[in-house]
Amino acid sequence: MGLRHNLIKARTNKNLKQVDVARYLGLAKSTYCEIEHGHHSPSWEVAQRLEKFFGIPASELLEVTNEKPK
Repeated sequence: MGLRHNLIKARTNKNLKQVDVARYLGLAKSTYCEIEHGHHSPSWEVAQRLEKFFGIPASELLEVTNEKPK
């Protein structure tokens, strides 16, 4: 899958909106949207906060593959 799918899935599994995650991370909603949509890579600090927030290792959560979803 990839970054976009992993973040969206993790967020929707918790029934959260983008603004909820952005607030936790201390980011503007627009910045989080750019990360979630793959237009911006999270910093190391933000990746660590994502890992803590979602309870998923950053290496899994931020995994990027070249495979297209089936």
